[in-house]
Amino acid sequence: MPNERKNLLIISFLSVWLMGFSSQCGNESVKTISSMGFTGEHYLEISNNASIKSFVSGDFAIEIWACGDSSRADLARTLVMLGNNNGGNEIAIYQGAIDSSMVIVYIDDNLFGMFSVSELDWSAREKHYLCLSRADNFFSFYVDGRRLKSVSMENTDLDIGSSNMLIGADYDLPGVNSNPGNYWVGTIDEVRIWTKAIQSSEVSFHNKYPDKLTEHYSSNGLEPLIGIWRFNNEQTGIIPDESGSGNDAVIRGNGESLFWVSE
Repeated sequence: MPNERKNLLIISFLSVWLMGFSSQCGNESVKTISSMGFTGEHYLEISNNASIKSFVSGDFAIEIWACGDSSRADLARTLVMLGNNNGGNEIAIYQGAIDSSMVIVYIDDNLFGMFSVSELDWSAREKHYLCLSRADNFFSFYVDGRRLKSVSMENTDLDIGSSNMLIGADYDLPGVNSNPGNYWVGTIDEVRIWTKAIQSSEVSFHNKYPDKLTEHYSSNGLEPLIGIWRFNNEQTGIIPDESGSGNDAVIRGNGESLFWVSE
C-alpha cells in the first residue's frame, strides 16, 4: 500500500478515536457521528473508474453495516448496486419489499437469492451486517455473520462497463447510469469494498468487532481495501473514501433530506 494511503487510514481512525476519547473526558456534549440517514430522496455515487471496474473482475468482498426503517417498503430498497452496459444489475443488494426479513442479491444480472432471514427485521431499526464475497468463481453471502449461501458459479464474467457504483439507490432501464430509484430508507454506518475474498472467520470477526479494522489487519493486509465510507463526520457534497484510493462518493438527489446519527 502506498504510504499516503497508509497515512490516510491511520489519521482517519485516530481522529475518530480522539473524538470518542474527548467525549469521555469532561465534554459530554460532544457526540461521535456514527452513520448517515437516508429518507428515500438521496443516494451516493462513486464514479466509474479503473479501480471500481477491476474490483469486480476478480476476487472481491463488499461489506455493509446498515439499519432499516419502520416505514413500509412497498418497493425493494437498495443498499449497494453496480450496473452494466445493458442497464442491469451486475451486483446489487436490496432490502426486500413488503417482507421486512427479506434480503435480495443479484450477481451477473441474475437473481442470486431472495433470503428470508430469521432474526432480521428491517423495521426494528437494528443494525445488521451484510457481506458478499467472491473467491475465484465461488460466491458467498452472509448476514450478521451467518452464511446464507455459498455456491460455485462457473464462467461468471462480471463486467460493469461504464456503470457507476451506487450506495442507497439503483439504476433502472432504459439506458446506463440513468433513472435512479429504489432509494434506501434507514441508516448506513459503513461500506467497505475489497479486491480480495473475505473468509468466514473474518466475516465472523467483522460482525462481532466492526470497529477493529486497523487492529485486525496489518498495513499490508489493508492494501486490498479500495473503498471505505464510514460516515463518521458530517459532510456536504462528498463523502470521502478513507482508503486513500480516491473513490469519493458524491451525494446525489436531495442532499438536504439526509441526516446524521450520533452515538
